[in-house]
Amino acid sequence: MSTHQQLTDKPLRVLLVEDSADDAILLDRHLRRSGYSLDVTRVETAEAMQRALDDAAGWDVILADYQLPNFSAPAALILLKSTGRDIPFIMMSGAVDEETAVAAMRAGAHDYIAKQNLARLIPAIERELKEAATRRQRRDTEAALRLSEKRFHHLVESMPLALLISDRKGRIIYANDGVEKLLGYPRVEIEQGALTLDRLLVPGPHAPETLLERWTQGQKEPLEVECRTHSGATVWVLLGAAVLNPEAPLEQRQVAAFLADLSAQRRSDELLRRTEKLTAAGRLAASIAHEINNPLEAVMNCMYLLNQGPLEDTAREYLTLAQRELDRVVYITTQTLRFYRQSTKPMETDVHELFETVLALHEARIRSLSITVVRQYGKIAPILVYDGEIRQVLANLVGNAIDAMSPMDSGRVIIRTSPARDWKSGRDGIAVTVADTGSGMDKKTIAHIFEPFFSTKGITGTGLGLWVSLELIEKHQGTIRVRSHRGKNCGTIFRIFLPSRPQQSEVSEQPLLRASA
Repeated sequence: MSTHQQLTDKPLRVLLVEDSADDAILLDRHLRRSGYSLDVTRVETAEAMQRALDDAAGWDVILADYQLPNFSAPAALILLKSTGRDIPFIMMSGAVDEETAVAAMRAGAHDYIAKQNLARLIPAIERELKEAATRRQRRDTEAALRLSEKRFHHLVESMPLALLISDRKGRIIYANDGVEKLLGYPRVEIEQGALTLDRLLVPGPHAPETLLERWTQGQKEPLEVECRTHSGATVWVLLGAAVLNPEAPLEQRQVAAFLADLSAQRRSDELLRRTEKLTAAGRLAASIAHEINNPLEAVMNCMYLLNQGPLEDTAREYLTLAQRELDRVVYITTQTLRFYRQSTKPMETDVHELFETVLALHEARIRSLSITVVRQYGKIAPILVYDGEIRQVLANLVGNAIDAMSPMDSGRVIIRTSPARDWKSGRDGIAVTVADTGSGMDKKTIAHIFEPFFSTKGITGTGLGLWVSLELIEKHQGTIRVRSHRGKNCGTIFRIFLPSRPQQSEVSEQPLLRASA
């Protein structure tokens, strides 16, 4: 049994261009016997067909007799094309002339069938319906991708950092609005290929060729460099980079570089403020660079797959993947901006929400190290704190927990919250615990971790994160405790107590501090 014989009451809207009522009845009977539930409208003139084409419900297929007294199938085809609609169009005739059939197909008809051979009609209709659906799916996919590209382009243009994309030879092939704001180079000059890394970077310890070599090899450590502006002045920036297409051959790789202005930090005489802002800006640049790379690569891959040929069922899957990745870019950028916004006064704050913003920022590292985050959130009420400062403390603890994990061993970070009471002061509040399954610390190390400039991370650590965290917790009249043992999977546990409502005068009179782990 053929496929069309197996159909049961399959709906089909047919626009029939036919002057013979008898032929229309025969055609209707043939289609219904083939399993279709028909909605047929017969027209004989151009005016009637135009009115039918204006029907908002649309048509599945148009069947047109080649020659009518006042109309014809070629004229009907021209009328259909003038509307811009994609509807399968099949010409029919009592006598098929090979030359006429070829001319009809060249004019854009999807098939040409003799009325005496209706056996070909059902397979032709089914084929054209399937191909029309594929074309619609392709148009929808292309439209969605264009919309996704537009949103992504808007995201990149409006991001708070300057973004450059360079090829392997150091030519700047793209720059967002942030570059013109920071360095003054006009967009037209960049589009003409006049800007290169040699021209942009002031000669120093990091030559452009060396930087490109490091970046294309996968090194992502942010660097402090001096750049020339369009006016000839210089500005210090923190430069973070990521390879956009690491799967490509070395000579074809492109690098996205993010530049954060360090002018204010350079003018600062306060060592703590200068050091911590540099670290914060570097981590911000590295995080955004890394997170934008994955969704951008997904979009590029989806577009490539789309252009290979007719879309199959997997086309929708590729489109969904691209949209999901772009949505993730928007979410991460938004959370990053929120993360570094400082409060001006204490406010009622949901600690669970602060944890989620911190985890969003560290999502890429957590995923790359195969770390499992275990959330054991208790029923706690909002507390009155400087949310930016408490968020910074949580970021320090979560970042340290991630750093404690070995890349070879998939570890766990356990986050726990619960109501608590400080028995010394008698005040109610909450307890926040951040634990990891890393290698832990010995007693000698624990004795010094809250001292300024003490670090176990070598040159990658400032030694200020836990010190400032302690200052911030004590500012909120809270406490912070640590338990740890040295050894594989022994781990470390930090426990913080925060009162629900610290004394307002004590909190407001103390200066605000910012730091990163």
